[in-house]
Amino acid sequence: MYNHVVNSNVPTAKFFAVRGIKEAVTTSYAAIGLVNTLALRDELFQLALANSRSFESFVLDSLCWVIAVITKRAWVDTPEEQRLAFTQTLCKDIVRHTTPCIGMITATYLIDEIAGGSKCSQFRLPWEFHYTCKTTFENAHMLHIFEAALKVIHQQLQRSAEMQHAPSGGSHTIAYERRSALHIADRVLNWAFTSSDESKVIAASFGHSKSGSGASGASRAGQRGSSRDSDNLDDGDGSGSAIFENEFQNRTPLFPRNWQSLLLSGEVLTMFFSVYEATLSDQMHAYFSPGSSHLALQCLVQVSGIRGKDIFASADAKGSDALRAEFARVIMRNQLQMIRHVCSMDLVSEGSEDMVVATTQMIRRFIETQLEEPSSTVVANQRLHSLAFLVIGIPEAHEYFGEVSKFICMLLNSAAGILRSDMLQRVDDDFGDVDNYFVMQAFDELANAWSTVINQIREWEYLEEAAAGTNSGSNGGDKQVSNQSVLSSFTHFLVTTAYLIRSEYIQLRMLMCEDSVPSNSSRAETFSIDQGLLAKDYVVYEDQLQFFALLARLDLRTSLDRMYENLCSRCNALQEEFKSLESGTAGESYNQHTIDLLHEQTQWIVLMIGFTLCDSGTSERVLIPKPVLEYSAACSNTGQDLTVQCIMVLLKMLEFELVSPSSPLAAYGSPLLVETLFWALRRIAPVYFLLDRSDYRDVSKSTIAAFGSTGDGGNGSVIINGVLDLVKRTFDLWSAEEDVLQMCVSVLLALGQRTAIAREITSSSQFTPLMQYFTSNISRFPEAIHGSIIEALALLACHSSPADHERCFSDLKTLILRSFSQVVHSSDFMARHQDARLVNQLLGGLDMMDGLLSAANFRNMDAIFGLFFEVQPLFEQLLTVYAHGDEIPCQVIQVMESAARYLDVSSLPDDEHMLRFSHCFRTLLRQYQTSAVGHSKSQSDTDIESLSKITSLISAVSYLVHNEMGFAPNEASPSIPKAVADDFGETEVFGLYCVHVTADSSQLLTPNVLRIHIQLISEMAQYRMPSLIRWLPTEIWAQIMDVLLAGIDHSIYDVGHRTYEAISKLGAYVKVAGIGSAPAELRDVFSRGFKQLLSKLLQALLFSPFDVELVEYAGTALVTLGLLDPSHLQTCFQDLFAQGESEAFAERLSSTLTKFNSDLEASDAVRGLLKTVRPIPDPIDSAELRQPLFEFLVNTRAVLRIK
Repeated sequence: MYNHVVNSNVPTAKFFAVRGIKEAVTTSYAAIGLVNTLALRDELFQLALANSRSFESFVLDSLCWVIAVITKRAWVDTPEEQRLAFTQTLCKDIVRHTTPCIGMITATYLIDEIAGGSKCSQFRLPWEFHYTCKTTFENAHMLHIFEAALKVIHQQLQRSAEMQHAPSGGSHTIAYERRSALHIADRVLNWAFTSSDESKVIAASFGHSKSGSGASGASRAGQRGSSRDSDNLDDGDGSGSAIFENEFQNRTPLFPRNWQSLLLSGEVLTMFFSVYEATLSDQMHAYFSPGSSHLALQCLVQVSGIRGKDIFASADAKGSDALRAEFARVIMRNQLQMIRHVCSMDLVSEGSEDMVVATTQMIRRFIETQLEEPSSTVVANQRLHSLAFLVIGIPEAHEYFGEVSKFICMLLNSAAGILRSDMLQRVDDDFGDVDNYFVMQAFDELANAWSTVINQIREWEYLEEAAAGTNSGSNGGDKQVSNQSVLSSFTHFLVTTAYLIRSEYIQLRMLMCEDSVPSNSSRAETFSIDQGLLAKDYVVYEDQLQFFALLARLDLRTSLDRMYENLCSRCNALQEEFKSLESGTAGESYNQHTIDLLHEQTQWIVLMIGFTLCDSGTSERVLIPKPVLEYSAACSNTGQDLTVQCIMVLLKMLEFELVSPSSPLAAYGSPLLVETLFWALRRIAPVYFLLDRSDYRDVSKSTIAAFGSTGDGGNGSVIINGVLDLVKRTFDLWSAEEDVLQMCVSVLLALGQRTAIAREITSSSQFTPLMQYFTSNISRFPEAIHGSIIEALALLACHSSPADHERCFSDLKTLILRSFSQVVHSSDFMARHQDARLVNQLLGGLDMMDGLLSAANFRNMDAIFGLFFEVQPLFEQLLTVYAHGDEIPCQVIQVMESAARYLDVSSLPDDEHMLRFSHCFRTLLRQYQTSAVGHSKSQSDTDIESLSKITSLISAVSYLVHNEMGFAPNEASPSIPKAVADDFGETEVFGLYCVHVTADSSQLLTPNVLRIHIQLISEMAQYRMPSLIRWLPTEIWAQIMDVLLAGIDHSIYDVGHRTYEAISKLGAYVKVAGIGSAPAELRDVFSRGFKQLLSKLLQALLFSPFDVELVEYAGTALVTLGLLDPSHLQTCFQDLFAQGESEAFAERLSSTLTKFNSDLEASDAVRGLLKTVRPIPDPIDSAELRQPLFEFLVNTRAVLRIK
């Protein structure tokens, strides 16, 4: 093959001969030997050098790649001196300026091969080989190659300066060499370094985390990405085609200390910025230099985020801070030049996208990285804040942040310019709207960076305030001198810039409103349809609005004044328009476009006010933000307090919009604005209305006067009554607008969660009429909100007097029962049961029952239990009649899920009532199973309604298990009578049985269904195992084993985690309690199932890409299965030994297994399980197995995983 490469005159023959050499070396390396392999590599390298001008480019490229592959294959066996000699040969050729540069091309391929990723070749060698190659290469070789590439870049910069007036042919060569060197630099700057840290070595051994496949996994991956880097053996799709892929590409790698002198050199850093400027002139050389500027920009982004203790390490803390300060100074100075250059351009011109977006990315990378790096400098007994360190230590800091703020304003101004220009149509065609255009994406990058700066200062202020409170009187003044003075001064700068950014953003949003509002009737129809399909603005633009709120709170007086003025001016303009319409004086001057525009702009101002005045929150009660409290406290009276005035205008605006349905003006109202106003109320009212003064150190008199309780001299009660009236008027006016009504009800729910407000509402004279209004007119409103209405009314009623509560609940109960009895008890029900109106009425009743269950608490629990017992026969009848439908059975199962979830079985007075609840539940399950068998199996496994029924059914059984666990930790607990335990056990097991007989296997393996199904199996294996053995048929056990088998090595983190927990719990019970009394068929199912689980789990742990955070759980499951069937485990290992190509391979595996077995025998966790005497044992404690388990798996995978 070598002779073909040398002698053939056919380029394709040369190409395939080169590929053949690669295959021969990788497959027959042991036979060829190290000496011959290296000799072949060197001959090929010399051949490439000698024929760099004569070979076709694709042949030469392939030849360099094969040289890199051969080098890696022999890397581990090659003595270090010879490795260094070859690396030096590459470096010398790189700086020699030959074109094409063989050393440059080969080095690029060598970095790809050793770094891994999707470009790495298949060597069919264990992970240990790849890991060793990477560690040795990055420790002693990569820096030299990187340095050689930088020399080329530097020399080409000098040459390009000298050749500015030379013929264009020379610049082609410079552009080509520059691009080649940038390829190396880009790869090195994105390198994922290995680490001596044990946890990172383990992560590298198990490869790419697959948790990103699920929602929870994605958030976990994001959290991990903020704290560490990892080395991976596999690519993201789990196919095993990548090695050591850098999982966290949004951060610069942690470079070791020996890179300090090169990477932190001011000349080198400046050179990266200079080479980008040079690449702009390379654009004409499209053949030689496609993407040169893009490569340079990516290098700049990475360089701007250099971080870590090692790279800035010094003999003392001052030296380390000096290095960091000098690095930041160089980056700031050069970024300043780029920012000024970008700002001097037309930001929306063709070809500017890469530069604009990359500039914002490097700014964000630099700011966020610098602010998370702690300073070592101590001034006045206080560690200098990272932002103060930048401001004090770098003269250009103020200028830098000033230019960044101007850049933010310019991006917003450019977006506004698009709206004013003829570009809008082209932008809409390409991006959908201006918000999706790259200018706004660049704005989002800088908004995130600026938010980090503001949040850092706010966090420091809170910490300083807390420290001053605990250490008052102990050097308080001196302690805060440095940080206090610097950050206070910087805050004043932020206040100034915040005003400019806010003004630009408000102006842009107002212009966007003008563009979005249609100007003719046909466009209006399309507009309304499109808007209905989109998510709400407060969801889509939440990040931008939160950024706006951060800016506004820096100077609330000015920002609220501007928003209040804008809100009032538009409200007044709307009122004038409506007055003209009402009086009939509008005539031909009437303009629907003007009214729509005012509504749209007002809606956006309301959103800004809502985000500014309070934060969002669900897990705990949200308080008034500190800046708002301080601003209100500084106001001398209510008239000057714009916080109060803004809320009052919102209420007045709602009152103005909610005209009488019979008024001609009703046709001109805006349901979107009404919905947004109620959204703002839902956010504001629970925080400000009847606020608890004990939650705050100081509350302004104006806030108390406007929204406080009557006892505090406040007007809160009147405001709340006004809100109730607005709710009723909204339902009268917009009775068909589901979104508006749903937001209305969410306001009532939010108010009902505050005890003081709920008591005020129920004691109000308006509550009873409001209750009667809803119960009398609920049929007028969309069925989708019936449940929410009932939930809100029931929640509020719980805070009324006993007599009023009983009356309210009676009304709700009557309403729910009537919705069923009017249909089910009618004489022609069976004849008309498919009538859409009857079905909708039944669905509404079921939804109301579901809403009532959601509002269950200690005040109404007994009454709701009684109602559930009463409607159970009706539900049973509905399941029978609508056996071949989907909607009714699905909603009945949803009600059962809510009953199991919200009703507290432990609150029932005696065993008889507990048994009755269990019987009712089981009766409904049995009827559902009878009706659904055969029907669900005919449905498509992707049918949404079918999957929804299965999900609700599994959740219902799972919540029932949780419910029972509230008064019985497990069914063997002495705290529960045996009759009750047995009955609940039978019901729960029957529920699991229903899941399997009403769904086919494909539906059960759907990811969302599989996740909750395995969770249910895990819970029942831990708490209800005796009942499972007693009641569950053998064929269902076989299906459960198949489900667990599917959960092993699943791509979704939660599925895998719950699968391994379920196996551990199930195995622990069988090992300790045994199933000797079970039927022979069941014992056979367990035996076969455990063998299959053990085999697949062992294969996954030893060969598959595996999330390191799951290894502990999977290993515990493996140990448990090994205890159950040690002979099968030994058989599996014997099969592994037989795969070895040498005795050394088998000996190493055997010694690893022997040590692991001895570690397990000495483990307290294993001995504790084997000595357990409890009827339902706990699984093995995985934390105690961590060390021996990881040692065994890492050592085994190092020689078994092949790439």
